Amino acid sequence: MLETKQITVADEDLYDFLQQCSEHGYKNNDTLANLKFDWCMDIGGAWFATYKDNKIISLSGIHPWANGWRALFRGVQTEARPIGLNRHHMQSYCFYSQLPLQMKFAFGNTVDFSNDFVYITTNTETDASGKMTRINKTFYHLERLGLVKNLGEHEIYNVNQNTWILNVDTYNKIRNRYDITD
Repeated sequence: MLETKQITVADEDLYDFLQQCSEHGYKNNDTLANLKFDWCMDIGGAWFATYKDNKIISLSGIHPWANGWRALFRGVQTEARPIGLNRHHMQSYCFYSQLPLQMKFAFGNTVDFSNDFVYITTNTETDASGKMTRINKTFYHLERLGLVKNLGEHEIYNVNQNTWILNVDTYNKIRNRYDITD
């Protein structure tokens, strides 16, 4: 059984997940400090986790940033959604399952996010997991599909990253095509 929900405390499930991240070599996600768990919460953000059989398999955060929200912060998963690779990145629990809940957290229960800014950042140089460079390349593809727009490379918290703005309307339309029961 799969379930995605907001988490508010570091519990045994989260510590078990951090251990899994450590075993996979995901250095940005292997401790609460590296995850910046408390920092995200302290500035008004939140964390969302996807559980499979009551164990966390994916996690990401959202926090206030610039003139909107930075979504999919420290996004990580230990397994992909079982739909196979696809051009819209919907094999990612963060992108498919957590992002809609993050937008609801940020903007309330409205169904129209068109006037709100949702940013996603991807590392361009530092790859603390072996997968970050690939995710950055994926977002260039998502830009060609109209899901995001690259706002350029910026130094964010001492790390060079691409900043993307989410096209919420296009995201919602495409995501609805994949809206299946996991």
